[in-house]
Amino acid sequence: MPGSRGTAASNRLSYARNPLLGSPSQRESALGTALLDSPPAGTTALSTFFNLINNYVGMVLLSMHFTFARSGWLALPVLFGLTAFGAFTGDCIILCYQTLEARNPTRPPSYAEIATQALGGCGKWLTIVSSLIEVFVANICMLIIIWQNVALLLPSVSYSWVIIGCVAASFPTNWLRDFSLLSMLSSFALLSIMLILAVVVYDVAADEHATDRTLVEPSGLFMSSSIMLAGLTGHVGLPPMYSEMKDPSLFRPTMYAAFLVMFLMYAVAGVGGYLLYGAEGHVLITEDMAAAGTSIFSKVLTTLVLGSITFKLFCGVPMGVLILVEIVQDLYQERTGTTFSEAVAFPMRVATWAGTIVVAIGILPYLEYVTALIGINSLLISVLLPLIFFLVLHRKTLGGVTFGGLSVLLVLTFIATVIISIADVQDFLAKFAGTR
Repeated sequence: MPGSRGTAASNRLSYARNPLLGSPSQRESALGTALLDSPPAGTTALSTFFNLINNYVGMVLLSMHFTFARSGWLALPVLFGLTAFGAFTGDCIILCYQTLEARNPTRPPSYAEIATQALGGCGKWLTIVSSLIEVFVANICMLIIIWQNVALLLPSVSYSWVIIGCVAASFPTNWLRDFSLLSMLSSFALLSIMLILAVVVYDVAADEHATDRTLVEPSGLFMSSSIMLAGLTGHVGLPPMYSEMKDPSLFRPTMYAAFLVMFLMYAVAGVGGYLLYGAEGHVLITEDMAAAGTSIFSKVLTTLVLGSITFKLFCGVPMGVLILVEIVQDLYQERTGTTFSEAVAFPMRVATWAGTIVVAIGILPYLEYVTALIGINSLLISVLLPLIFFLVLHRKTLGGVTFGGLSVLLVLTFIATVIISIADVQDFLAKFAGTR
């Protein structure tokens, strides 16, 4: 039965080792649990709730107020709609999991297995490519945010030396070969999030508000939607979290409750930041906080936010490097039956780490577009694919009206994906042409 001690233990270790079976944050927590729990008793609804929050809410929270700055108050209903849609497509993944598990109870399916069963090799490779893009681009975002936050913490140090210092500090992490240490070091992600929200709420109550706010700014709606979607990517972590639960029947209400709380957290950051900084808000709220902090208490809170989120992201970069290399290793092992030796794996990690840094330096002024790329990728892996999987795996059991309605929804989502992607590319090209 799903959620049993043996199944949970096997599945937890399985997706801890395979990056395609869970999102980066889920894989991290999985290995830590697998190493410390033997055997596990299954997670409670409360633990799963916090795992869900940690799986989705991360660095995009820092840019949520920017989505309001770009599109006005319209961002709030758009955020609610996208979050609700994300919960719905997450439910689609769980329903697919339950269907495949019923067919083969001895092999609980991963996201990759769901993709393969629904679309064959095409589904598998869409998942692989999307996973590679998500992790690589997320690493770029983390590097840029780390550098910008450290520059705020050390305003007297030139930006070039900040980058050099951060790169030098991160180089030794290439010798890390497992996730256990990183899991312990980056265990306070939720604390960082709560600190950000605390500063926003405190500043809203204590400071003067900006006045340059609008109801609707249509030109920024597409970019805002992309950034919001970047904060809703993480559906690949849902199957393993479902299989870990002591009582899997509680997963779906727990997931919907988590998405509601996620909306509230994003809304607090977005609305509060927009009230404080208006249409002039920067891409990262930490930059606005550092510039606007006046009271001692506000400055202390801002420093804590900068320090905690920077340390969290610093630990996340080597995690991403490990995952990228192991995705390639998993493909190699699938084809040859052997794994890379450390003599091969280490240069690959260094090359991946160095390549990410080079790309991050090259696109340093364009953080919002890099984040938007994660959102566009999220439209594929967390919206379009779950709908396709559900329709394919349940086409014989769905009523004609339901199947037709979901098919129309799929087509509309695909059209929206194309429109958003084109608009973001045009926006980027316009800004790039203006900065050359």
